[in-house]
Amino acid sequence: MRGAAFFSLLLSLALQAAPPVLMLSADGLGADQFTPRTMPKLWALSEQGRRGQGLPPFPATTFNGHVTMATGCWPEHHGVVANGYVDPGTKVLVPVASRVEDLQREPLWAAATRNGIRTAVFQWVGATGPWEGVSPWRLEVFRLGRPDSEALAFSEAALKEGAGLVMTYLSGTDEEGHVKGPRSTETTTKLKQMDDELAPWLQRLLATHPGLRVVIAADHGMAPMHRRIHLPSLLDGIRCDLLTHGGSAYVYLQRPQDAEQALTRLRRAGLRAWKRDEVPARFHLGGNGRVGDLVVLAREGQWLSRARSSREEAEERYGRCGAHAYTADTKAMRTWLVVLGAGQGTLGPVALWDLAPTVAHWLDIRWIKPPDGQVISTISH
Repeated sequence: MRGAAFFSLLLSLALQAAPPVLMLSADGLGADQFTPRTMPKLWALSEQGRRGQGLPPFPATTFNGHVTMATGCWPEHHGVVANGYVDPGTKVLVPVASRVEDLQREPLWAAATRNGIRTAVFQWVGATGPWEGVSPWRLEVFRLGRPDSEALAFSEAALKEGAGLVMTYLSGTDEEGHVKGPRSTETTTKLKQMDDELAPWLQRLLATHPGLRVVIAADHGMAPMHRRIHLPSLLDGIRCDLLTHGGSAYVYLQRPQDAEQALTRLRRAGLRAWKRDEVPARFHLGGNGRVGDLVVLAREGQWLSRARSSREEAEERYGRCGAHAYTADTKAMRTWLVVLGAGQGTLGPVALWDLAPTVAHWLDIRWIKPPDGQVISTISH
């Protein structure tokens, strides 16, 4: 009897386990790019679920967008304040803030693992190793050039082997948008390729895994560029380090007394600029010392250059035709957002930092420290 009772208890607990969750991020895919014309198969599939728009953090960049989705926190708290930063303690430039060491708050994959959920992560920003000693069950670290077919195969295998949470990075339209422009033929072709590959794959997964919830989002959108603004020329004679992200930039002053002069020059050039502790509170940046001494924001269609050499000029090819790093008020920065398996209807605008708390709620995950985001009420069940 005891054996039968124990088996019944285990069966009961298994039946009560939450259905699995799949999070997909397609780099650089904006809400304005996702239409019935550009992606008809995925659009039709989204009609069976919920469709909205993702509001990225400022600056809207790849690394802080992905870490925001993973932690449910604002950049000033999770620490990845852009694609790079200058460490306030060592004054060393961290040009690529994609390591697990850059994360100052707990990512969802670590929280899920601590809570006993089998978790698989494919190439997500920041997932490069253990976070405070906690590693997911299965992890693939980013390697340049891997096709999305590998990401989908990884995700499908993980779900088949009992993963409760899968977080997967897809290449999206980021490269095409940067190099050719978000409205280019190349970008349109990539959208069609994604539509043809992703829609039938998702339909198969939903049929294979009853109750599966799928969150499809992105880190930022993309805007076409019209004008270059050269910051070294504007700030000539002011000793500083520059980190440009496209439509915004950080200025790290070597002499704090130069702040007012720098702000005057930037504003005369038509740019918005603030000292770090004067950045508007809604941007959730001022509380982290990794942010520049000055924060600069251009108008949509303008991109900020820091190039001081021909090599740096060549590296900026990724900003000439399409760029991001504006605020979520800029509609081109908003991302596509589809949720499957959580009812039907519209979602409206959703802050990206609300995604991780919602997934955690679905899976009954407890955080070390509560995130900044909130559970999305319309899909909380």
